[in-house]
Amino acid sequence: MSTSTLTEQLAELNEKEIFLKDFLRENPEYQTAVIGSADSRDSDYERLIRLMKNKWGKEFPDRSFFLEGSSYYLAENFFVPQEENVRIIKNLRYMPFILHSHQFIEVNYVVCSSGSAMISEEKTIPLEDGDIILSPPGFVHCFHAHDDNSIIIDFILRITTFDTVFFNLLNNDNYLSALFSNALYGVSKGCILWHCREDRRLRELVISAYEENTSSEKYREKMLELLVMEFFLTLMRNHEQEAVFSIPYINNSDEQFRALLNYMHTHYQNVTLPKLAMQYNYSERQVIRLLKKHSEKNFSQLLTDIRMNKAIQLLKNSSLSISDIASLLGYSSKSYFVKVFRNTFTFDPEDFRKHLEKRG
Repeated sequence: MSTSTLTEQLAELNEKEIFLKDFLRENPEYQTAVIGSADSRDSDYERLIRLMKNKWGKEFPDRSFFLEGSSYYLAENFFVPQEENVRIIKNLRYMPFILHSHQFIEVNYVVCSSGSAMISEEKTIPLEDGDIILSPPGFVHCFHAHDDNSIIIDFILRITTFDTVFFNLLNNDNYLSALFSNALYGVSKGCILWHCREDRRLRELVISAYEENTSSEKYREKMLELLVMEFFLTLMRNHEQEAVFSIPYINNSDEQFRALLNYMHTHYQNVTLPKLAMQYNYSERQVIRLLKKHSEKNFSQLLTDIRMNKAIQLLKNSSLSISDIASLLGYSSKSYFVKVFRNTFTFDPEDFRKHLEKRG
């Protein structure tokens, strides 16, 4: 599909966008009000959702409200099916300005700006055609896209498997790997913006990923992961020096944290706090302080996160027994691994695997 053909298709308002456009016309105060800002209250958000839900119920009485279960903080499962890692969708135009954050990594590609902007707690950033925005979990924002010609494509990347699927990016010595390290296991408040303008290869990759997401071809999910990987690598190759940071991301302390994190990724089977400290000639207290500063977690909590993310991948992509997976991850017994997995995800590894098998 060509860029022009995709643009024509995406320019057509879908059912939800028509609903939102009519809602804003009938409630003009929500054309400018920013809900979730310091000046608004929780009751403002509840009132807005109630108004939208009532209108939706009148127009579509037999259908669930499309924002059912949403809030200021969007969970991965709100967008991404449990057995998938990546979702490519069109950003809804005419959405009221609801500041929110999310559990996943989000990448936005601006196909056509037409006056679009990204609104954060600190400022409003005008967007141009070809812009790319990377928002880590926890970054509070929303989009201004109140025009038929505003077209933004969203890449939604599941956090619980991102570090395994795209692990090579975490090992590279560049600011993107530092961002991902902080996004996955740290505390990130800002975003990165690239002005890529007429980069045809990036546009082609967005088109291919959007098409693949809507297909039912074999190996669809793996193709999506490969396309997203190529998208990131092309972005780094062509535009590494053009990034605009909403807050500073890299300093010496960030690099120390990323080095510790990378070592834990590589040696997750048998790494211990004393071994980690010895590897970098730190005291154990220094390691604890660095991990706490960047992730608000201790060594054991971070190691559990890494092991559980890898457990999900092994359950999805191998026929290994639960006992073998427990051993590969460095657990001394199957029962302890199952207990940790259940505490992390609220379901057992066997149940997760059965669910995947049912979905085929």
